[in-house]
Order: sequence, then C-alpha cells, then structure tokens
Amino acid sequence: MILSLGQTGSGSKAGREMQGTQAGRRDSPRARRKAAVSLLAVSLILSVDFYHQLSQTPILDDLLLYLFTPLLIILVIFHESPVSYGMTLERWREGLVWTAVGAFIMVGVAWTFLRLPEFRTFYTDYFIQRDPAGGVTFGWRAVGLSGLQLFAWEFLFRGFLLFSLVDLFGFHAVWIQTVPFAMAHFGKPEWETYASIIGGVLSGWIAYRLRSFYPSWLIHWALAVGIGLLLRAGW
Repeated sequence: MILSLGQTGSGSKAGREMQGTQAGRRDSPRARRKAAVSLLAVSLILSVDFYHQLSQTPILDDLLLYLFTPLLIILVIFHESPVSYGMTLERWREGLVWTAVGAFIMVGVAWTFLRLPEFRTFYTDYFIQRDPAGGVTFGWRAVGLSGLQLFAWEFLFRGFLLFSLVDLFGFHAVWIQTVPFAMAHFGKPEWETYASIIGGVLSGWIAYRLRSFYPSWLIHWALAVGIGLLLRAGW
C-alpha cells in the first residue's frame, strides 16, 4: 500500500494508525510463511533446472518449473488468485509507456552485447540448443518460443516471488527478488550476469509500481528478439 503524503502524513494520528496497520500486516505470520515458502520454492526450482532436464523440449521444462509450479503454490498453498501476483492489466496505459521505453533500450543493449565475441558465440549455440529445428535463422517459431520462455521466467521472479515478499518487506522485495534472478544467469556471459542485477532491479520496480509483471516480460522478450534478429542479420 502506498500512503498519501498529502492529507495523511506520518505525523498525523491517521497517518500513524495507517502505518501501524501496514506494519502489523507485514509482520503477520501469514506474510512470513509466504516469504519463506516462495524463497524456498524458487531455490528448489532453480536447483532442479540447473541439474536436470525434465523433458526433451526445453520450453516444457521452463513452463513446468517457472510458470506452473508457482501457479500451483499460489492456488493450492496460498489460496489466492494469480491476479494478486502480477497477472493484471489494471494500469495498462502506463505499462505501455514503460514497455516502449524499455524495449527501445533493450535493442541498444542487444547491439552492445553482440559486439562481444563470447556473447555472440554463446547465443549462437544457445538458440540452436533451444530450437534445433530453427537453427540460427531465428524465425517466427523462435520468437514465439522465446516469448513463452520469458513469460515463465518473468512470472517466477517479477510475479510470484516479488508479490510473495511484498507483504513482509514492502518495496525492499524489489532488491530481494533481484538476487536469485542474477544467480539464474550464472553460466551465461559474464557481463550479462552483471547487467541482470541492474535489469532485475529496474524490472522489479516497474512490476512493483504497476502491480503487473507483463511490462517486464515484454521488455525482456524485446531483448531476446533483438539478440536473435541481430545475429540473423550478421551484426
């Protein structure tokens, strides 16, 4: 909850009562349980993904681990709606603005990274492994598969984890969800891992502000598509 700084200041009686209510909610046993469950679940999901290939199709592993598993936890353990975990378009107009700005920046980031030989080599091999039928051509099939993969990724971090932590940590949940997100990039090019720290914070802030992970997903997708298309063009 964002307090109004105008009529209800922290020094007023109403302001103190509202802050007390908010603090009590954040320190509730339910908020602590949700934070513990979500952090343990994400740790387990990332570990399983690192050590095991659950199917012959990588996208199915992504959907099972990063999307369906947290959805199951939300519905069965938390007894809540996925809408409370970023699956909402309530502030879609502002979301479009952030998406457009972020996507534009991501194209520049993709062009910058592809000037690094290790980055080009890694993603040339990566796209072949993710979609052997498509090879390095990065056609519509690859665009669609990357969109599904990143939808699941963003839901895990900027949906499930972020909003599981908000009740207990408030805005500080943005910093916390960035940690496992950056660690999920271990094994990728070094500079991409460093950049994921900045990207995780900014994407988390956008999701926190809008109560939606959709803009973060579209921005992340724009980066992947930009890398693929620039590789295809031989840049």
